[in-house]
Amino acid sequence: MKVRDYTHIVDRIFNAVNKSDQLTVWYQSFTTPFPKEKGTSSYPLYCIRYTSTETDAPLIYISAGIHGDEPAGVDCAIQLIELLTNDTYTNYSNFPFDEYNWLISPCDNPYGYERNIRENPEGHDLNRMFSTPNRIPETAFIAESLLKTQSQQNYKNTGNAAPIELSLDLHEDIDSNGFYLWERRMSTCVNIGDTVVQTVEGICPINKVTMVEEHLNKNGVITLLDNVTTKGWTRGRYLIEKINARCLILETPTHLDLQTRIKVHMMAIQTAVKHTFNSVKQKDR
Repeated sequence: MKVRDYTHIVDRIFNAVNKSDQLTVWYQSFTTPFPKEKGTSSYPLYCIRYTSTETDAPLIYISAGIHGDEPAGVDCAIQLIELLTNDTYTNYSNFPFDEYNWLISPCDNPYGYERNIRENPEGHDLNRMFSTPNRIPETAFIAESLLKTQSQQNYKNTGNAAPIELSLDLHEDIDSNGFYLWERRMSTCVNIGDTVVQTVEGICPINKVTMVEEHLNKNGVITLLDNVTTKGWTRGRYLIEKINARCLILETPTHLDLQTRIKVHMMAIQTAVKHTFNSVKQKDR
């Protein structure tokens, strides 16, 4: 049974895109039709690009909704797209969103999102399907939108493409008593997860249990260095191994109200971006 309407997400995407020349549909695809449900066909999938006017602005990838029962990330991603349409709000919370390039994939499992279930119509957990992503339309869409950023020919044709320097995958955890994150990075990269958790702690409890899914949790940060395989082929693993992009997987506790969870995601995004690129600047000096 449907509990949400994905057309509202699509409407908000295109209302935003139509307001700004800097927002474009970067990549579009469709899910497989599923005739088992009367009146239901395939869903459109969208990845949105925001191009900053700043020279050499880094590219940040935001993804959400790969699990349909995790709606706060979807709402946060859509709010971010909407913030980028209006000069009044691009400095929201004193954060200069418009100084960065953004690639935003706001709802990667529309079927699950509408029905508040984790899986896609075929019963697949999409966040375990990235060993061979082209087997399934949703993960093929994600992989193709990411690989497009890596195309050298695309750099030449558009003049504004760039490799992804930071990715944030927005998730939720129904079993968690607080916020925590997974930090996938190479061992040569500076840790930013601790700073994100410290910032979020002002508005949200932190999950500090010692072990999460058989991984060591240090005060809300689970660190996966280099080519860790213990989580299977998730989007985070695909990003670090195939796209060479460090990734934070953010987990908000679903026992909190929706607006608080959206706020936590947005605060975590801002903190991660700020400290990632401040660290890069300091290292370059």
